[in-house]
Amino acid sequence: MVVLGANAAMIAPAVSGLASVTVVINPDWKKGLASSLAVGLCAFSADDSWDAVLVTLADQPLVDGAALRRLITAFDDEHRIVASAYDDTIGVPAVFGREHLDALMRLTGDRGARSWLRSRQNEVSRVPLCSAARDIDTPSDVARLR
Repeated sequence: MVVLGANAAMIAPAVSGLASVTVVINPDWKKGLASSLAVGLCAFSADDSWDAVLVTLADQPLVDGAALRRLITAFDDEHRIVASAYDDTIGVPAVFGREHLDALMRLTGDRGARSWLRSRQNEVSRVPLCSAARDIDTPSDVARLR
């Protein structure tokens, strides 16, 4: 599931042809990251076949498949919230058990799941993931990757 917002018309053609990818448009993207999270989770909610969802961001280019597999592997019946640990914080990418769906869909603002994760620190299993610390928000961020 790929949730698009501000530049959906420009990005959708690049991802819509990918196998097993469903594109969902967030018309309320100006309300912040939490609205995109809710749109994506809502699209999953009708399907009862999943037990957890992996949430990741497109602006963390150093997070690779191996890193995501580490998070998924740490998720089980006893560890129902698994989050990346980096720069003395916890955040996404993260895996959330289905039982957290409603709470995550009620989030608001531009902080996404990070604040929610911090408020439940005792429930969160942490996976060290230094690659998640680098995100790309500006052209100068891109230049620093080179």
